[in-house]
Amino acid sequence: MRIIAGSHRGKKLYEYHTPQTRPTTDRVKENVFNVLVNYLDLTQVKVLDLFAGTGAYGIECLSRGALFVHFNDHDAAAVQVIKRNLGTTWHNCRVTLGDWTTAIKGDYDLIFIDPPYASDLGTQAINALPRGLIVFETDREFKHPAIFLTKHYGRAWVYFLKKE
Repeated sequence: MRIIAGSHRGKKLYEYHTPQTRPTTDRVKENVFNVLVNYLDLTQVKVLDLFAGTGAYGIECLSRGALFVHFNDHDAAAVQVIKRNLGTTWHNCRVTLGDWTTAIKGDYDLIFIDPPYASDLGTQAINALPRGLIVFETDREFKHPAIFLTKHYGRAWVYFLKKE
């Protein structure tokens, strides 16, 4: 797992594996960002990386110049991996350990939702968010009126939603 583009292109990231987690592959992440650059100027966004795991999505945003990234996960070991991946490089971010319902209370332009597969947490988070461009990664088909693009990569489904 590595950073795909930006100021830290090629930097390897520490991984974190549990039965409930699976890091987003470089291929999926690269394709997600190839879509996002058509909809957002990544240097002008505030980002929420929800169920952040290793922080790969948010760190990719920082490398590409995001204004601010909030990383949130409910797993203390995952939060430690995020902090290790951030190192002393970036300071325009916050890492929190806790429930997703608290993290979504900020004002974000881009939200990554990558909850444990086989959970309903992603749907709950999407429905609770008031606005933003949302990237939702899951292991199953999903329907929502705000979806404007769907991508399928092996076991992963990636949905792009716009809530205004």
